[in-house]
Amino acid sequence: MITVREVMNPQVVAVNPETTVEHTIDFLTEHHIGGSPVVDDNGRLVMISELALIDVVFDESIKFAPISRFMTQELQVLDVDEPLTRAAQLFALYAFRRLPVVKNGKLVGILTRRDLMNFALRTNQQIADPLVEMIPSLAPIS
Repeated sequence: MITVREVMNPQVVAVNPETTVEHTIDFLTEHHIGGSPVVDDNGRLVMISELALIDVVFDESIKFAPISRFMTQELQVLDVDEPLTRAAQLFALYAFRRLPVVKNGKLVGILTRRDLMNFALRTNQQIADPLVEMIPSLAPIS
């Protein structure tokens, strides 16, 4: 079984909930990423995205507001030891572009759709169709 640990990127960058909208946008631009985990002092993760900020970026009064006002509260995370098929299922079912990876509740990496696609293309390891695993009746009839 291939695990998330084998494919994730351990070089994850994150922002704090008190980081301003302006600094968060600078951070995303500097790192050429469309979203970043937000890690609070208790280790809680919340995903933000460039798209969530586009609605507020043109409002001058928002520039110095903490990013926590605009964070997504519903967050899916992966454990490092989960099968890679679980990540594939989440990517197939939702519009996620990235998923934070945790170990014992601490952020240890990030897994993106691109990471998963690159892994599938570069290895000879077969990854089961994520939706067929969940709903066997979707399997092609042979």
